[in-house]
Amino acid sequence: MADALKDNPMRFVITNVITMEVEITKSDIKTIVSKASHDNKFNAIKNALAKDIPSFLQKGEYLGWRKVQEGKHEESAFFAYFDREIGVRTILAMRKMKNGGPYKPYAIIDQYTFDNNIGELQKGTPL
Repeated sequence: MADALKDNPMRFVITNVITMEVEITKSDIKTIVSKASHDNKFNAIKNALAKDIPSFLQKGEYLGWRKVQEGKHEESAFFAYFDREIGVRTILAMRKMKNGGPYKPYAIIDQYTFDNNIGELQKGTPL
């Protein structure tokens, strides 16, 4: 799937609590797949889910958003999180690019990573 996006990024608009103009590139998929967890079963599920980000966003539950940690991801305005239970809890991190740019998928993480690395999560519509 990632190769199909090489010269032709997927673009769409979706509303799930918040309205997002989304862009998915080959690089985005490669980033998601490269972020391995300690659980091989979760890695297999994550990699399968990365093939259908639009479905994840449609069926997922919006959890909220958080500001970017200082000194990290300077190209991003904030991250929004969506939860989907598929035998195991999976959380999709979408980053909103600065200067009116699109939302881009960044990672699909497990419950442990979400609980220990997210920081302060805000409910409602992002700034």
